[in-house]
Amino acid sequence: MENKIKKILCEAGAIDEKSIVHFYDKVRDRDDVSVLKCEKTGVIFLSQSDHIEFSHYGDKQGFDYWSSQDRNAASLAGYEDSCRRFEQFKNIIANKRWIDIGTGAGGVLDLLSPVAASTIAVEPQKNVRSSLIDLGYKVFPSVSDVSGDDIEVATFFHVFEHLSDPIDTLNILRKKMAQGGKVVIEVPHAKDFLISFLELEEFKSFTFWSEHLILHTRDSLRLFLEKAGFSNISVKGYQRYPLANHLHWLSKRKPGGHIAWDHLRTPTLDIAYSDMLSKMDHNDTLIAIATNGE
Repeated sequence: MENKIKKILCEAGAIDEKSIVHFYDKVRDRDDVSVLKCEKTGVIFLSQSDHIEFSHYGDKQGFDYWSSQDRNAASLAGYEDSCRRFEQFKNIIANKRWIDIGTGAGGVLDLLSPVAASTIAVEPQKNVRSSLIDLGYKVFPSVSDVSGDDIEVATFFHVFEHLSDPIDTLNILRKKMAQGGKVVIEVPHAKDFLISFLELEEFKSFTFWSEHLILHTRDSLRLFLEKAGFSNISVKGYQRYPLANHLHWLSKRKPGGHIAWDHLRTPTLDIAYSDMLSKMDHNDTLIAIATNGE
């Protein structure tokens, strides 16, 4: 069966088919899916993508996806990221008509909705979507189900890498956006320090996952946005996991160091480490901001 993600990457010019190599034997949750890499561009992607379609998420039940029993626990698990996103993007979203795509438990909605002019969201999981609707949020199962053409800000927070049709999704979204509207995309980075610099075996075994179809580079993320008709594209690195996390990986060969070794963290150190990795292009996260129209 044709690898849809590979085809999309080739058509966008994000990979060179002649430079694709086998990179890792399997992903953490499936033995039949391996990991490929384009040596020319650095983009990492899965050997197949047919296992991830819309129904894969729509059929999931409850909040088990976030290893939580209820919405409060799921929101709490992502609270640090939600707070960080509030600080990073509140000025973009303030007084704007905002949509958050793949909102999950909706923790970011709780924080950013009060500053937005209006809020809608997309969440394919039926039970989770219903719980958000019960709280008063306007939530749709897919971008295609959203009506209108006046969205001013759209966000994908670690969602874009899960999409089996990412450029088509951007094309559909752009038609529902106002001219001059902004899209914000936050994704894992193929050049993550632990993968591409330290080449840490245990981290690869942990981080490669059947649901992360693509690990982008700055160039590939920019190409996808250009292909969908967005302009004024900025792609920057950001480090979600601090030095304490990386030291823990090197010492204990397992995740959770940012929590277990929290005493090794200070705001100044975290920022300095993120800035250093950004200069090296080895952050764990990329954040793109682009405009609908010129």
